[in-house]
Amino acid sequence: MHYCVAVFRTDVALYRVYKSGVHTTVPSLADHDWDDLVTFYVGCSFGLEHLLQANQVPVRHIEQNVTVPMFKTNIATQRAGCFGGGSLVVSMRPMPVDKIHTAVNASRPVTTAHGMPVHVGDGRWIGIDDVSKATFGGSVQLSPGDVSVFWACGVTGSVAVENAKLELSFSHSPGSMFITDRQSEECNDADANHAVEVIPFTPTRMPIAYSYVSRDTMARVERLEALIIDDPGHRGIAPLVVKGSLLKSALALSTRHGCVAVATGFPCLPDSPYEETDGPPGALAVVRAVQALGAESITLLCHEQSVAMYREIVDFCVAEGILQRTVSMRTVSAADTDNVIETEISKFDHLVAVECISPNKTGAYPTMSGRDVSDHCSPLDRWFAAALNSNTTMTTGIGDGGNEIGMGNVQDKVRKCITNGEAIASSVGCDHLITAGVSNWGGYALAASLYALQTCHDHSYYVRFGMGTHKEPDASMMLPSVESEEKLLLKLNDLHIRDGRTPDQPMSVDGFLFSDLHAKVIRAMHSAVGQ
Repeated sequence: MHYCVAVFRTDVALYRVYKSGVHTTVPSLADHDWDDLVTFYVGCSFGLEHLLQANQVPVRHIEQNVTVPMFKTNIATQRAGCFGGGSLVVSMRPMPVDKIHTAVNASRPVTTAHGMPVHVGDGRWIGIDDVSKATFGGSVQLSPGDVSVFWACGVTGSVAVENAKLELSFSHSPGSMFITDRQSEECNDADANHAVEVIPFTPTRMPIAYSYVSRDTMARVERLEALIIDDPGHRGIAPLVVKGSLLKSALALSTRHGCVAVATGFPCLPDSPYEETDGPPGALAVVRAVQALGAESITLLCHEQSVAMYREIVDFCVAEGILQRTVSMRTVSAADTDNVIETEISKFDHLVAVECISPNKTGAYPTMSGRDVSDHCSPLDRWFAAALNSNTTMTTGIGDGGNEIGMGNVQDKVRKCITNGEAIASSVGCDHLITAGVSNWGGYALAASLYALQTCHDHSYYVRFGMGTHKEPDASMMLPSVESEEKLLLKLNDLHIRDGRTPDQPMSVDGFLFSDLHAKVIRAMHSAVGQ
């Protein structure tokens, strides 16, 4: 903002004078040469504090009569000419958890005062190890139950000026702001007046973090969740559904996806290659979506006997444009020690299992009928069990019957509600369990949820600023299409991968022809997310 009536040299309480990157603090700039200098006025989060107070949100630094605490973060700023190379500075206003939603929605429209917070939750996510030790400003005592809430701060510009080491430049001193004669409400962005939901989630097992999702986006993901819990096989999966897990899993993946492993493989058929058509398409849909997010490394985790087969499938997907690029292949051997597995999984941000067979409480790997197929299984579940004991690697399990990795979360319900439940119930849990009528649908829905989040302005704002991610994902590559999934299913049939329920029926998954059911579900997902 620029107000031509302002006299910057005298209208601020305290100034900084920078000479070649070194600053001194002075009460006035009246004695300094002003030729050939340009003044910029940047919005400040002080301009929205009265809105917080009007909405009964406590402002702790005002209550404690100290300057708002400000911190340098680990979020790098983007370079522009000689400016850049520094980090985002944020101001912190701790508040009770039940006030966060109000604070976010009250501040969101005031974009000239930085709008809604850039980060909510533990400061360590953004490089702030101790919120009692501010880089600038005062120190604020958190009340019991308070959560730290961080807004972007105009001191970021001062840090950029300092880092540029200009021969001469000036700024306000942190906390000594210029006050205009305009009301904050006059500066509202009318397009920012829709409501935002603040969702707690766990991108790692560090203290909980929060993210933003517009109510419209949340409704889209809820529509996806409603689609996939349809039970065409009448297995009775309704008690296994954990509502909200689809969104929580997508939030975790959207936030941390640098290194991801996707596991699949349910060798339920009596002859080679043993595996069925439910699982690989859903797993590859997740791979495709995570590639579009910009993941640095993706690994496809499969049974040892199937590594060569999956390599051919991946090569086919790359050639057909279903995947952007190839992925690493990995299996797990019974000879792998716990230390080897712990070292391996520590490299990953997230593990996703799609229709991946799980051991029961006795260690056997049963099909839905209870037949033990352990001879054809590699212990992929050991990675997930190890991840659950780690501090950083999150897990998602997708299944449709109760004997898949992740269903350990609801094993008591599997035993009670699913045919052969006592014999087949999974003993391996996960952080986020996505139950679907067909496991492929769960993979498709996770990919579609990631698309919904990336096309949500409020969530992408959080990811870009609250987590310091500047990459723009290719959202157009996240959604599976009927055409690509049909091509993939043809390829699976060519490799003699068949329907686990009706193996003699081509182009079929879980007893239903692709054209009769699965294609319709994919189209419905496109409609659910507005495509």
